[in-house]
Amino acid sequence: MNKYTVTELTRTVKQLFEGTFKDNIAVKGEISSFSVSPAGHLYFVLKDEKSQIKCVMFKGSAMSMRDYNPKNGDSVEAIGELTVYEAGGNYQLLVKRMDYDSVGLFWKLFEEVKRKLEAEGLFDESRKKTVPLLPKRVAVVTSATGAAIKDFLVTMKNTGGVFAVDVWSVPVQGKDAIAPIVKALNSAGAMTHRYDALVLMRGGGSLEDLAVFNEEQVARAFSACAVPTVSAIGHERDFSICDFVADLRVATPTAAATHLCTGYVNAVRDVENHKKRMAELMLNRLYQNVQRLDMLQAGVIAASPLHRINRDRQRLAYLGKSLMADIKEIINKKNTHLSELAGILQSLSPAARVQKDRRQLDGLLSVLRERTQTGLNRVSVRTDRLHARISLLSPMRRAEKYMNNVERFETRMIVSTQKKTAENKARLEPLMAKLCTLNPDNLLKKGYARVSANGKAVRSVFDVRLQDELEIRLKDGYISSFVTGRKVSEEKDGKDPDHD
Repeated sequence: MNKYTVTELTRTVKQLFEGTFKDNIAVKGEISSFSVSPAGHLYFVLKDEKSQIKCVMFKGSAMSMRDYNPKNGDSVEAIGELTVYEAGGNYQLLVKRMDYDSVGLFWKLFEEVKRKLEAEGLFDESRKKTVPLLPKRVAVVTSATGAAIKDFLVTMKNTGGVFAVDVWSVPVQGKDAIAPIVKALNSAGAMTHRYDALVLMRGGGSLEDLAVFNEEQVARAFSACAVPTVSAIGHERDFSICDFVADLRVATPTAAATHLCTGYVNAVRDVENHKKRMAELMLNRLYQNVQRLDMLQAGVIAASPLHRINRDRQRLAYLGKSLMADIKEIINKKNTHLSELAGILQSLSPAARVQKDRRQLDGLLSVLRERTQTGLNRVSVRTDRLHARISLLSPMRRAEKYMNNVERFETRMIVSTQKKTAENKARLEPLMAKLCTLNPDNLLKKGYARVSANGKAVRSVFDVRLQDELEIRLKDGYISSFVTGRKVSEEKDGKDPDHD
């Protein structure tokens, strides 16, 4: 028994595939699960009645399709290489060219059913019923174990809905789901005495997953419901025939719960607003009555004899205070006049004349001190001049002269050394420039790149194979890329010079 690692086994399968399908092959099928990556690569599935295969078309090949934009439901012929994607462990078709064939079978059936029911008037707005704002009980036709019913119930609880929910559990995918769904719709849709609304729901999925909701039998049963109906199938971008016949279409199961709870949310808000308004009106009425009572009480008090006596007492107290204030003002004026007379008498006394003579004597002493200080300053200046003349004739003066000469010689030496250094630097700079031009990293800054695959430098197109991962080094980092094609220059004539 042979033993393999996962990588070894996958690589062996890859070699078998690529060895068996060496040339490009053409595959016909219908596009499904189509998506475009942010980098511009196309990912989709080609399917027929029984099988499907994953496909990838890189941006370079996709840009060559100028007259065709692929979409789900298109029947096409894809030409490319059959490869194994090792990281995912699945085989895929690496599409290089794609030609439009016709509209796929799924879309043909979809349009046929849609046109038929529309012609019968099942889509008319005039026949659509209004979903109640405050439903008491709602029937939900969906899978009891799916994520859709869980999202519906959680949203209902968080939003504040208080209606009851009956779950009619049915399969929501495949041909076997048609009969259970129709039976549940016929039964629940007729119970107008029990249900205020009926919700047909399923989470998102591929076109094949939602195909059951495009069946004519399901759409007719949904349209025939006497109970107002809500369609909550798939996501915002998904549409089904049931969406057109429903009385109300919402994007998701969560949106269905939100819509059914809207009336309760608005009712709670209205009740709260009315409560606040009633409280405000009652409070305002109370304040008005209190003010009126205060006014009546004030009128009674003002007319009573006791109030008149208190008023006269207050006036008497005010007149007494005014009289005391006038008496105090007269006394203060008399005191001020007496103080002025005392000042005049004091200026004419002998003590005041002695004080004046003392101030004059202090002024004469101050002038004498200033003139004495001026004479001393002149003598000090003359002494300083004599000291300066003596210092010019001293030995220290000659020593300072010699020190100045030494400093001049030192300055000249520094200037000479700096000049020599500048000359050497000028000779060194061209050599450094030549050295920089030989630095490989500087070549990257000019726009060149260094390419390697599997840790080895790529020197020729024969060093790489399709789907090899390349590492491209630039001046500011690395780029990882996959090989989607290679072309040999004409002068090489398609031959590997190392394998001649």
